[in-house]
Parts: sequence; C-alpha cells; structure tokens
Amino acid sequence: MTSPDRTTLAHGRLSLIGVLTQSLGFMGPVFSVAALLPLVVGLSATGRGAGVATPVAILIAGIGMCGVGWIIAQYAKRIHLCGSLYEYVSDSAGPRTGVIAGWLYYGAMLVLGASTYLVLGGLTQTWLKSALSVDVPWWPLSLMYAAVTSTILVVGVHVSIRAQLILALGAMIVVLAFSLVIIFRGGQNGESWSAEPFNPFAVGGLNLLFGVLYGINMFIGFESAANLAEETSDPKRHVPRAVMLSLIIVGVYYVVVAYAQVMGFGLDADAWKNSVFPLEKLSYGEEFGSAAFGNILAVLIILDILAVAIGIGVASTRGMLSMARSGRLPSKLAVLHHRFRTPVWGAALLGAVSCVAIIGVHLAGDRMFGEAAGQPRWSSAFGWMAGFGGTGMAIMYLVVGAAGVKGLWNHVSRTKLLIAGSTGVAVAAGAVFGAVYQAASPLNTVPWALLVWVALGAVWSFFALGRSSRTGEPLTDQAAEDTSEVTPL
Repeated sequence: MTSPDRTTLAHGRLSLIGVLTQSLGFMGPVFSVAALLPLVVGLSATGRGAGVATPVAILIAGIGMCGVGWIIAQYAKRIHLCGSLYEYVSDSAGPRTGVIAGWLYYGAMLVLGASTYLVLGGLTQTWLKSALSVDVPWWPLSLMYAAVTSTILVVGVHVSIRAQLILALGAMIVVLAFSLVIIFRGGQNGESWSAEPFNPFAVGGLNLLFGVLYGINMFIGFESAANLAEETSDPKRHVPRAVMLSLIIVGVYYVVVAYAQVMGFGLDADAWKNSVFPLEKLSYGEEFGSAAFGNILAVLIILDILAVAIGIGVASTRGMLSMARSGRLPSKLAVLHHRFRTPVWGAALLGAVSCVAIIGVHLAGDRMFGEAAGQPRWSSAFGWMAGFGGTGMAIMYLVVGAAGVKGLWNHVSRTKLLIAGSTGVAVAAGAVFGAVYQAASPLNTVPWALLVWVALGAVWSFFALGRSSRTGEPLTDQAAEDTSEVTPL
C-alpha cells in the first residue's frame, strides 16, 4: 500500500527506544556537561553559580523541567502530529498564536542547528592540531559536517536515529564510566567523599538560584520526541514516555557527573569553575585520566555534538513540514523525498542556512560578532547563535506551559495541571532570565534579535492565514494517520 499523499510521513517505523533516542540526542548530554555545566558552577557573566552545590541545582532544574514535560506528555497523548509544540499551542491558543509560536520555535532550531556546525568544525580543527599535528581550517570542516548531516536526514529516520543512538549513547557511557571511576576512587587524593554537594545550604540562596537557571538550559530539546509522533507505532504511549524518560535519564546522568567533578576538584568550587572546561581538565589530568584518554574524550564530545546536529535536523524538518502541510509555511517544505519519505526540502533549507552561516562567519566573523581575546573566530559566533536558539526554545516552553493550562483544562486533573503549568512557566521564565541577565556583548543583542524575529512571525501570520483562507487550505494539520507500511514511490 502506498502513502496517502506525498506529505504524509511513513508510520510505524520507530519504537519507544527510537523516539527516546531523538530526545537524548537533541539534548547532547556529553556536550552539555562539557560546555554548559561550568555555567551552573559559576563560570558566567554574572559570576554567580551553585558552586559545590551544583548537583542540587541540576536536580532542582530537572524537577522544574518535569512540569513542562508533563504538559507536553499530556498533549502528546491527544495530538499525534509531527508539529510538536506548534500543534499544541495552535490547539490551545488558536491558529495565529500557533503560527507565531511555530515561527519562533523552528526559527530558533534553524539557528541552533547552524551553530552546531561552527563548534563541530572548530573543535575538530583543535583536535586535529593537538592530536595529529594537522592544521585544517575550521570552516571547510563545518561545511563537511553540514553536508553529512543533511544526507543522513534525507536518507531516512532510521538512519538518523541509529546515528544518534551510536554517537550520543556511546559518548554518554564513556563519560559516565569515567565519572564513576572518580567517585569510587574518592575524588581528589581519595579524600573527597562528602555529602556537601547535596546540601542546598552549602552556598547562598541567590547563587543556588542562578545555578538552577543556567542548569535548565542543559535540558533543552527533551520534547523533540514529539516530532516523531507520526513515525512511531504507538504515539499515544511512546511519545509521552520518551519525553518524561529523557528528563529522568539525563537528569540522573547530570547529577552523577556533576558530583564526580566536584569530587575530582576536591570540593574546591573556585578550582572547578576556573578550569573553564572541567571535563577536559579531569580527562587529561594524570590522577584520573591521561593525554590519550583526553584525546579520546575530545573525539566523543565532537561525536555527541554531531548527534545534537542530527537531532535538531530531525525535529526542525518535521516541524516545518507540519506547518507547511497546514498552509503556515511554503508548501514546498511539506513535500517528501519520493523514495525515503523524508522532508527533503526542510533538510535542504537547514543545510543552506547552515552553509550561509558558516561562510558568513568565516568571511565577516570579527565584524559581526567580535573576537574575544584568545578565542577563535567561530567561538563568539557560536555563542551568539546558540544563545538565540536556546533562548527562543525556552520562550516556547513558557508559552506551552501557559497555553497548556487552558488547552488541557477539561482533559486532565486540574490540580496536577495547575502545578505543572505554574512550575513550567516559572522554570522557563527563569531560563530566559538567566540567558539575558547581565549578558556580555555580543550576547546582549540576543533579546533584540528575538524580538525582531517574533515581530516578523506576527507579520507572517497575517499573510499565512490570509493565504489559507483564499486558497481553501485547511486551518489545522489533517495529515492522515495511516498505519500501513509505506512502499517507496
């Protein structure tokens, strides 16, 4: 049997493990530990962080994110379409708000996806130079990664998920094993066993709060399992479970790794923070690692970022397909590859945006973003783009948390809904605040760029809805939920 039309994804190809892998891959647990965990400790523009109580801050952040996750899980039981949060907001707040929210959400994903190729190229250049004494410019490497990822996205969701499973899970296992070695050895000099990292009063309340705010960003992307709702065999069960399980699995992982690091630095928060890249410091150090292990771990971090890039690509291409299918974006984005049944034009758009960003940063990076002392050209551009993407997604969580109270009011326990909604709004607002408060240049321009982007989305919503009315296109995504196997055309 063939697919009902050329805009319907192949149904039933993924199991619970598949959709769970999508969320885990998008979050990039190893990369988050390497790049974002230091912010939770205190390496931020504010100079504030949870210090030795970082495990507590992560635990609180994870519990808070479960509020957003619960609302998304309840929606996922009712709406089995690949538009994910865009569909949920449209259901609760109406089509115009839905268009603006989808514009923000998937626009943020496009920028976030493009930023991953900058850091992939940059870190690969650094590794090649230090490990093999080979100097290759970062930007051709970035273009290569963009081409590889785009190809994987087109070839099929099975390939994308398997790639994420191998890349992300493999890196997670190695880092977790390394962390357990540090813990079982008793940390620095074998004398760092302590319950202090789990004491919320080990640091000042305001410092702990900032640690929580920065920690929330380590969970961004957990909801992306919902973008595979049309491609899993049992979306009503698999997607909600994947959303909540991803938060629990990664939350436990972060707490263990954070505790290992604070032990590895002998409960010295300043030494932990000032190491800048604590995972790298510990892996290369003689007490727990070696130069060879450090080089291996550097490769695993790169592979984990590649999994993030694939995860962002899977989620964003399917989200844009959903919007295009209901007339909210150009219809070309709803057309699937004739053989692989994948959003080929969405993958092409993501690849094109990424290539333009890479070449643009290469040619005008200093003039666009400035270049921090001692930092490579791609670094500040990556920071700005990741800030734009991450903050945009945090705003979307805030919208979903608020709209979910209205949309789910007659479908779930109202007590649970109010608790989850208020918690979700609070943590999402905190994540936005933490991202923009006292942000240094060029990150202080991120809020203004987001404001302009949302304004453009509002303008586009009038055009998109007006066009739907004129052409008679449906105002909601009515994709067929066909349960049969798809035969390539």
